[in-house]
Amino acid sequence: MGKVFNIGLFGPNKSGKTLLAEAMLYKTGMIDKFGGVNGTATTMDYDEEEIKREMGINLSVGYIKKDNNLIYFFDAPGYLDFIGEQIEGMEGCDIAVLVLSAQEGITTSAEKIWEMIKERGKPTIVFINKMDAPEVSFENIWNDLTTTLGKNLFTVTVPVVENEQIKGVINILDKKSGEDPAVQTYFQQTMDVIAELDDVLMEKYLEGADIFSEDIAAYIKKGFVEGKIVPVFSGAAISQTGIDEFISFILKFLPSSSEMLPVKALKDGQEVLLERKEDAPLTSIVVKTIIDPFAGKISYIRVFSGKIKANSQFFNATKNEKERMGQLLRMQGKKQEQVSEAGPGEVVAVVKLASSQALDSFCEPSNILKIPVSPLPEGAVSYSIKPKVKGTEDKLGNAIGRIAEEDPTIKVFRDEETGETILSGMGDLHIDIAVNKFKVKFGVEVEKGIPKIAYKETITSSADAEGKHKKQTGGRGQYGHCYIKVEPLPRSGGLEFVDEIVGGTIPRQFIPSVEKGIKEAMKKGVLAQYPVVDIRVRLYDGSYHTVDSSDIAFQLAGVLALQKALQQANSILLEPISNVEIRIPQDFVGDVIGTVNAKRGKVLDMASSGKNSVVKAQVPLAEMANYTNELRSITSGSGAYTMSFSHYEEVPNHIAAKIIEVRKQEREAQQ
Repeated sequence: MGKVFNIGLFGPNKSGKTLLAEAMLYKTGMIDKFGGVNGTATTMDYDEEEIKREMGINLSVGYIKKDNNLIYFFDAPGYLDFIGEQIEGMEGCDIAVLVLSAQEGITTSAEKIWEMIKERGKPTIVFINKMDAPEVSFENIWNDLTTTLGKNLFTVTVPVVENEQIKGVINILDKKSGEDPAVQTYFQQTMDVIAELDDVLMEKYLEGADIFSEDIAAYIKKGFVEGKIVPVFSGAAISQTGIDEFISFILKFLPSSSEMLPVKALKDGQEVLLERKEDAPLTSIVVKTIIDPFAGKISYIRVFSGKIKANSQFFNATKNEKERMGQLLRMQGKKQEQVSEAGPGEVVAVVKLASSQALDSFCEPSNILKIPVSPLPEGAVSYSIKPKVKGTEDKLGNAIGRIAEEDPTIKVFRDEETGETILSGMGDLHIDIAVNKFKVKFGVEVEKGIPKIAYKETITSSADAEGKHKKQTGGRGQYGHCYIKVEPLPRSGGLEFVDEIVGGTIPRQFIPSVEKGIKEAMKKGVLAQYPVVDIRVRLYDGSYHTVDSSDIAFQLAGVLALQKALQQANSILLEPISNVEIRIPQDFVGDVIGTVNAKRGKVLDMASSGKNSVVKAQVPLAEMANYTNELRSITSGSGAYTMSFSHYEEVPNHIAAKIIEVRKQEREAQQ
């Protein structure tokens, strides 16, 4: 076998990533029919939901065989709702290809994806797709690219357009293109960038020498691996224009997987560097997990160094468990080709791994090595869910585990404070697709509702209280008696229980009982029966009975004491506050700040990012219920945001009064 290359296709929704993959497969003879036209399915978007929605949802894998070489590629969804799939693809690929639509240019989503690629240090190519669209200007797009993405970009192919129709592309790295006046500016700029890659090359270039006589492929390859240059291509996937030149560049100028910088791994907590060779120790990760209703669990494994073989035993370094691998499958979308082994750069599928999940590391049992990977983000949007049909709770429970295994950015948990089952994801679209998976894949329908906000209660002043539980029933009685003082703590202070008993007024064995009672009483506050947080409780006195005192009696005394103390200590309501990062075109900054202010939010920071702006704010979670739709409406679909929990803050009095009244009505309705 020749060289193995590994690339990932990333970019905003509708930029044409999947059509680019289809065109590459078609032009190299890997598929017989070109899909994606007139509603036909493509090789990479084969899932029923993807076909119905005409968009990518899952990270998919394909490969190209050409001149005894292999090019593996990941095709990632474009919507930022599927950021988990994008991150998995970025962790699995050697080289990132940022696919942009000539019609849309550099959108807020494109900038976010570019930042994610750069954060992971991936060498990058830009492919400007849809150059066959009417009224697009390569010159304008090029100027936006260099302004937004940096000055180390250089053109490889420039479109030839006649009567607003793309006729082909000119390859700038073809020496003859330097004689074409139509691309002279681009040729000159490309030569300038290449010359800067090496001092000797630059000296020759300044002396007027023909640097084409040098091995510029070697210079480009080295500069690309080191992240010093970003080659830019143009074309039209649907007409397969510029595809041959793109594939030829990959094979001639880009590093194969074994020529990439050594892979970083952790051995006994220490970083080690490993050459990406077959005879090196094995390092690999599970890039993606798919749950198929018929085939079961399918795991895509990317090999960085060493080699894996079919029907062998390997070690999951993330979970510290041995795994048995059966057949190895090379995937072309959903089609499978059985292989006996896989080396550096290759991506193979394994069926029915026991416990391995996405981004887990695989190695040899005798040489434990772990690949460090980026953490997946927490969901920004949550809904409550419950089965539509009673009696399907067990079925739903099984489906929840399987869906979360397939997509780690989907979180499903029971909120102990509200009693609801919460489904959390990256956006409304992400949630809708997850809900549909419950029905289509696992045969259980769920109802989706807005989750209740997990309010809490605390105190703002100190108070003393007595708790006495005394009961005589004819036989042995019950007696527990304590005095406590409550004081407020800073946010996130939790409960601080202080034992100040002296002289044995409460026997030592009953002090934990008082604390247990206090913790029980903290589950329901006095305002709206929300949990109580951030208080210090000092137990300083009490009394007991030699016969009637017991564990349960002092627990009940603790409950009574805290309930009385909370009534006197000026209780208040707390609400969760979220960190919100909103990425929008600069024209919409004023409108977005207006929405933040209207939601009782605080703008913390504003920064420019190319043509776009990033607004960082803190907003009460209760105000963010429908923000995805609101932001899309304000920005005509060009805005995006992420959200994470920050802290708890006091609810304003007029809002707290409404919340307390609603809770009161809910309790009365249940009685």
